[in-house]
Amino acid sequence: MKDDVVDGQVLQFCDDFSNRVFCTVCPKKCGAYRTMEIRNATKHLKQEVHVRHAKIAKSKRARLSHPPGMEQRLGGSTNTSTSASAPASGPDSPFSPVDCNDFGMDLDVYDAPIDIQPPAVPNSAPDEVDSEYPLFNLWDDMNGSRTLQFDRSFPDLFAELQSSLASGNIPFTTPLVPTNQERELADDSVPDFGIEIPDDAFQEATSTIHAVSPDNPLYPFPSKAHFITSLLFSSPRLPFSEAQKKAVLNWAKELGARNLPTLGAIKKLNTRLEDLVGDPTEKVTSHSGNVFYINSVAKAIAKDYANPLTRLAMQDYPEDSGKGMSQVFNGMKMLLDTPSPPAVRVHGAIYFTDELLQDSTGGYFIPQRFFLGAADPSMDDTETCEHSEKVLYALGRVVERTDAGFIIGEDQEIIPTSIFMRSFADIVANCGELDCGLTASSVKYGSLSPNPLRAKSKGRMVHTVPLIIFMDDVSGNISKQWNKHHAIYMSNANLPREMIEKEFFVRFVASSPHAPPMELMRAMKESICDAAESGVVAWDCKYNEEVMLIPYGLFVAGDNPMQAEECSHAGLNCNYFCRTCDVGGTKQHKESAAGYESIFVAIYGLPRAPLKRFDDNLRLRSNSASSSILNTLIELGKKLRKRTAGSQALSETAIEATLQKEFEDLMKGKGLDDVINPLFGREGLDIHMDTPTEILHTILLGVVKYFWGQTVFLLEKAKLLNVFQYRLESIDKDGLNAPCLNADYICHYKGGLIGKHFKSLAQVMPFIIHDLVPQTVLDAWTVIGELVVLIWHTEIVDMEVYLANLSRKIEDFLNITSQCAPSILISKPKFHFLVHLPAFIRCFGPAIVFSTERYESFNHIFRLSCIYSNRQAPSRDSCKTFSRQDIMKHITTGGYWYDSTVKTWVRGGEMVLGYFDEHPEQARLLGIPNAGWNAPISGSGKIETAPTAAGKTAQKDAVSWKTTRCAKILRTDRPGVSHHLGKSVVTRQGEHARLDGHVIFRHPAHGKPHIGRVREILVSSDDRQTAEHIALQLFTFADTLHPSLHLPCLTLTDNEVVAAGIDLICIVNLQHNCIDSRCTDVFQKPLHQERTETSRTKAVMKHEPTPKFFLNVYSIHNYEYILLIVPDTLRETPLRVVNVAEARAVALRQLRDKRAAKKADGDVSQPADDGEGDGADAQILSAPPPSAFDRAPAKTRKPAASKAKAKAKAKAKGPSARGKKQPEAQNAVAGPSGHTASTQQGSRTFSDEALAQQHQVRFAPPAQHFYRPEPQSYPPPTQSYHPPPQSYHPPPQSYPPPPQSFPPSQPVLPLRPLHSLPPRRLPSPQSYSNCPSQSHARPTHQQTQDMYGAMMHPLPAPHAYMSLPHPSYHQQPQHAQDHNLPSQYPLPQFGMTYPRGP
Repeated sequence: MKDDVVDGQVLQFCDDFSNRVFCTVCPKKCGAYRTMEIRNATKHLKQEVHVRHAKIAKSKRARLSHPPGMEQRLGGSTNTSTSASAPASGPDSPFSPVDCNDFGMDLDVYDAPIDIQPPAVPNSAPDEVDSEYPLFNLWDDMNGSRTLQFDRSFPDLFAELQSSLASGNIPFTTPLVPTNQERELADDSVPDFGIEIPDDAFQEATSTIHAVSPDNPLYPFPSKAHFITSLLFSSPRLPFSEAQKKAVLNWAKELGARNLPTLGAIKKLNTRLEDLVGDPTEKVTSHSGNVFYINSVAKAIAKDYANPLTRLAMQDYPEDSGKGMSQVFNGMKMLLDTPSPPAVRVHGAIYFTDELLQDSTGGYFIPQRFFLGAADPSMDDTETCEHSEKVLYALGRVVERTDAGFIIGEDQEIIPTSIFMRSFADIVANCGELDCGLTASSVKYGSLSPNPLRAKSKGRMVHTVPLIIFMDDVSGNISKQWNKHHAIYMSNANLPREMIEKEFFVRFVASSPHAPPMELMRAMKESICDAAESGVVAWDCKYNEEVMLIPYGLFVAGDNPMQAEECSHAGLNCNYFCRTCDVGGTKQHKESAAGYESIFVAIYGLPRAPLKRFDDNLRLRSNSASSSILNTLIELGKKLRKRTAGSQALSETAIEATLQKEFEDLMKGKGLDDVINPLFGREGLDIHMDTPTEILHTILLGVVKYFWGQTVFLLEKAKLLNVFQYRLESIDKDGLNAPCLNADYICHYKGGLIGKHFKSLAQVMPFIIHDLVPQTVLDAWTVIGELVVLIWHTEIVDMEVYLANLSRKIEDFLNITSQCAPSILISKPKFHFLVHLPAFIRCFGPAIVFSTERYESFNHIFRLSCIYSNRQAPSRDSCKTFSRQDIMKHITTGGYWYDSTVKTWVRGGEMVLGYFDEHPEQARLLGIPNAGWNAPISGSGKIETAPTAAGKTAQKDAVSWKTTRCAKILRTDRPGVSHHLGKSVVTRQGEHARLDGHVIFRHPAHGKPHIGRVREILVSSDDRQTAEHIALQLFTFADTLHPSLHLPCLTLTDNEVVAAGIDLICIVNLQHNCIDSRCTDVFQKPLHQERTETSRTKAVMKHEPTPKFFLNVYSIHNYEYILLIVPDTLRETPLRVVNVAEARAVALRQLRDKRAAKKADGDVSQPADDGEGDGADAQILSAPPPSAFDRAPAKTRKPAASKAKAKAKAKAKGPSARGKKQPEAQNAVAGPSGHTASTQQGSRTFSDEALAQQHQVRFAPPAQHFYRPEPQSYPPPTQSYHPPPQSYHPPPQSYPPPPQSFPPSQPVLPLRPLHSLPPRRLPSPQSYSNCPSQSHARPTHQQTQDMYGAMMHPLPAPHAYMSLPHPSYHQQPQHAQDHNLPSQYPLPQFGMTYPRGP
């Protein structure tokens, strides 16, 4: 073998006495030839790397040794071609393994001969290979090697090919690898000879994306590797940069993954999926020339209807839910104001609104609105819509056919759609039925023409899609540098609130760092209008049919500055600060009696157009398009009015004519509303009334934040912040669901808290500051706690009771605020915005529906899309990123799309649709809610564990029944029965109730709910999961509320009961009654850091072992069960401000005194103008007491001349009085009750200023009243608070009588039994002007009414039915039947009982 292989040219010995050889053909490694053992030389000659480099060396040498005339060797008489299997010899073929390729084509590596003896080659061969060769000769060689030349006679090529194959010769080679050759198995024991062989030498190419059949289980992905890789790279919260994607693919490749797609293949796949499912990204150029991109609204809502995850949860019609409300489609706007769903399907036929139809009684009817209502329990033959308890109704007018024509009734009536029999198409098909036409008096109520949507839909069902639109400014940077982007998101309001809250169902629409917000909103409006005008054809996966969708905007959510921008309003700092009503004015007006009173109510003036409101604020707020027009006209007007020498000035008429012409040219034929604000003049959208008060920024980051700042100011000045901190650390958080109560963080970063901190603080503040602040401030925090719970209701049981209670709390809170800081109501408009909240809740559902917390959270997803891009086209990149994410979500969750190749609607393959079932972690990366999450089983328990000797934990052994606490309570003996002691049990709400925790449970004796403390948990020893017995210690309620906190008081009794684990309803938050228990001691608790107990300690309140507790009714978590457990006599808290007129008068006097003091400090001798006329100041008999948040006035700077005069005057008067301590009696208060004392009549008081002003606080509690722990001992301090007797007597409550269930102006009609009512229709009211279908529960431009005035019914009904009882499932719960409501809020009942069909 040594003589046959090592020829001294290709392979040479390293030395004469060695068995190693080196290859002169393969490239050098680190400057040296590659060496190997001589026994591996034959294998090396067959390696593809060696053959490839030998081929290259041979081709270079051939060009050096053969003259150009040999390029015609295929067409000449001499046959120089050689078979690939025949060995070559001679000095002209030094590299025998590759000499078989005389055609110049690519060599097949498997055609190289093996047993070949290479001839001798001069040692200078490697140098000759690298010698130069003329370029033209190289081109001739390449051209000739791939060109066939024929003689004049054309040969039979097929016959020659057959003869060549018969002889065994291969006429040409192919670069493809033959399939009949076995590949060599890799052997790690064999050395690699120093040659780096790539792992993908035989890997199949996967960069080409071919069409996939819909029958493929992986459709539309070409392989599983493509599918999983695309799924991984489509995670919204786990994005990858280009470098990271390459690293991930390389990592998988190094681990041996086969058929792995390249990054380019993934990009091609994304492009193909966009073409297949639909690319929603569109380019937009605004009027000002800004370029940005937007994702089509039409394609987004089409995906919602084609995806079972969203479609099966939608409700297509608004719903009158009776007294209660929980969803946005329960609101008054969707019921009465917005366009009604235009069609309904009954018995297979489609009926449209505003079309004539005939019902089962033979009468005619024209429906105007379709809605869902509560079914009558006696109606067992009525066809239901989606749920058995809901019935689809139609609101419209009865039509009577006479000889004179059809007569349309004046009154609206309600009938169930189940009695529809003949559609308009059936009536038209009957010749002559419509020939009589309409009477003259009926033309104003309707027509006999078809609905335009009937022809437009082409037999499809038509649905309306209400959209919640949100716009905000967000930074596109991960750093603190502000990179402002404006972004628009939207949500489908047909989805239930529980799904709207999820991140998965928020749709990205558009963003841009360049275009102003109103240009983005204009593109959004045009996208909605285009979709509504043309109709969106989509696949309804619920009914497996094509449908037509018509989108419209329901309301626009956002923070207050953005909503002001959308209303073309000047913002919160202008005089007329409210975008909804006409409250406000000059500062003098707001400080007058009339102006100050207007802040507490909603002022709706005469009907006004949005354009007028824009004109009032034109100088302050306008968008880019209108600003450019205004600036152009202003510059032109200045130029025209400028007079030059030697020319005559233009007349005013000529100037106006020139400006008018220029204005028309700039408008370019567009409407004024469209140029000023694209949201003006939009049908169905009143932008001033459809921008509801946002509770995150108005409540938490508004009024709660203001009171937090002022309270911290008081605590810091009184040196009590440390007391606040250790009390906050001692708060019981069990059942509170408030994880953001880290006392160290809150007190250290007290000026940088966010919404979640204020939401948690609002639920516990009264328990901490009960004796640290004045009583007025404490009252404010108690009302804030009640207000936050009411506003964060997710389900409203009785709308009228709820709105009356909410309005009462808002008014009481504003009155308390006027006592604490009178001027803050003028300087902070968010206090006034609370007044509009009840009206917005009536229109759009619970306040949490129009909260922006879900969109603020989605800003993080948008920020990631900006970060992981090259930032060259930020708007396009963001749209493309969200488009691909939506497509991946749509495909993997079972969505349908139209495949143009098969001309039908298709969905993903079986493996694609079932992938998330086996891999829930991938579903969570896409944001699919509750993917792979198994809810805990109610009544299941967890057994106690103990550490073992090995350092692990193990379950404790079972204990016998007679040794348990439950056995002592039940007094039963169960020999041989044992249980495991548990440490927690799962309640019905899926919460874990732990030992010594507090729960609401169903009493085993009578089934009523009670509050108890968990004393023992016994888990079954059979399955070790079921909590069979729970020992509970009972609490009892006190007879009255606590006098200062106005909370229900509980006493822990000695009575104990045993209940089953399934009887536990939920956990509840109780707080220790430290006021009556006189808890003053503190102890040092070790700190835990890095899960390790350290030597550092922190102060914690030590609760006295008393059985006195508070029920935390401020807790948002499980509020509905807390409300049910409270006795009826303890549900109504007293008003904190009883004499409202006096409180507001005192606040006005403080404002006037403050203004007079400022003028006096400024050497202004004029009397203060109060804005109320002459003699107003004479009504101030004495100076009011200082408010809780009043501070000492700031020192005013005097001019230099004044300072010199003052110094001279001081020298003349005598020695200075500086340094003498002034008496503190004027600035002190009597104690924690908050009753301030003033020793001088007419002393000036000053309202609150900015928190940054370091002024002396007016409130300074006595130092001896508070406990300050010493380093070593903790003696009890002297208490100034004496607990009241056991039975509390709250201050007298003055409540007006409860409201009537009907307007006072209407007579009380006697009740009539249901069977005596008309069989199928409701008679209409006498005056249709009072019909709720034409009136609004919220103020509009067309109707002016007091927000708390008489409200109308949501749907027309005779007054005789207003006092009829509702069905059993609409009955008012027991806890709300004795609710006392103030008389100034006469609100009617919200729901009604609808008639049954014949």
